[in-house]
Amino acid sequence: MTTLLTRLLRRIRPPAAPAIDVVAQIKALRLNDGPLAGAYPIAPAGKVNWYFANLGLMGIVNKLSADDGDFYIRQYLDAFVRHVDGDGIIFDYGPNGPEFPDSHDSYAATFLTLVLAYETHSGNSVWANSNMATLKLMAYNCLTTQVKSNMLTSVFRNGVPSNIGYLMDNCEVYRGLRDFAALLRKRGDTDADYYDSFATQIPLGMRALFSVAYKPSDAHQSPETTFYPGTTCQVFPQAFGVPELSNTFDTAYFYLNNHSPGWEKGTYDMFPWAVLGYVAAVRNDAQRARTQLATMNTLFQSNRALVTINELGWYQRTTDLLK
Repeated sequence: MTTLLTRLLRRIRPPAAPAIDVVAQIKALRLNDGPLAGAYPIAPAGKVNWYFANLGLMGIVNKLSADDGDFYIRQYLDAFVRHVDGDGIIFDYGPNGPEFPDSHDSYAATFLTLVLAYETHSGNSVWANSNMATLKLMAYNCLTTQVKSNMLTSVFRNGVPSNIGYLMDNCEVYRGLRDFAALLRKRGDTDADYYDSFATQIPLGMRALFSVAYKPSDAHQSPETTFYPGTTCQVFPQAFGVPELSNTFDTAYFYLNNHSPGWEKGTYDMFPWAVLGYVAAVRNDAQRARTQLATMNTLFQSNRALVTINELGWYQRTTDLLK
């Protein structure tokens, strides 16, 4: 009787897709040989996007043993700095070689955050000490010197090809500068105050983007109701922990849900935007967070390429919060 009932129920509601083993999936993406050894493509057979990899690895850095941390994180950090040029810029890599990155500010900022996360979890202070000149080059050339008069960073160094200041990028820049300052302060490096001073300015620039909700950038005249960047950008101050903007978090989250209802079901984009589910979990909106995880489980089975390393990292962080 029980077996018959189970079969009938399965006809009505198919079994849920299994949860994603994020650590195993990210490990499987690692490139093990060639000039990009230690780097990660965004998905199987995908290109190397360092920004996506930074965000993805943040989700698993605290789950790795000492040996795995050295192999999967420290060697990635090595690969990253090997490819940073004399201006502190790094290029993505596609099937035909180097590709221009989507930004300069976010690539540098998220890398600095990953470096602190790695050192905090592993206790390995030698790596940052040995690579401090490169870290400072990136932080200076791609972040602090790119802060404009409106206190937002330009998305590209020297404004080429664009000097727009994006809300999403600046949330990442804020976090990267705060984390880099913390890394320096642990060493008694007086440059910590310099980087912290810019992190203190940037929320003022982001605040100027807020009225009834956030404008996506300083090139937008008003908030937008498009999914990207209009509603997705709303949660980035909370996702990247900008406490100076905490009194906007509720309004911004309401704006996302009001103008993009059902985002957790993958309604608006072929990519799942797992960062939204992470913020839902931060806000104790467990129902939406769990629905998005279930959506991603199904998507992973049907179209693996759409669950990128970036999405996997946020998926893991959401799962950890819900536990």
